[in-house]
Amino acid sequence: MNPLAIALGAVISTLIGSVFFLVRPAKSYRMLWLCIFAAWIGFAAGHFLAEWSIFQFWTAGALNLGGALPGTLVALLLLRVLALKEWR
Repeated sequence: MNPLAIALGAVISTLIGSVFFLVRPAKSYRMLWLCIFAAWIGFAAGHFLAEWSIFQFWTAGALNLGGALPGTLVALLLLRVLALKEWR
């Protein structure tokens, strides 16, 4: 994977994490950084899992967005469930 694909993936996952925080705001801005970090981890995990399973649905160059976007959403929902006390 080339550096431009990594940069595009970081931008896309950062935007998704930020929008998730804006839609479901929390008390502290620490949760913003946790949302962005969870989005990065989920994006990378979804991309590599889709590449490993040879799942080619929606690609943008070297990025497999068909697996990366659901991975991001699963990671953010998992963060929401695990950090439920912080969101109230």
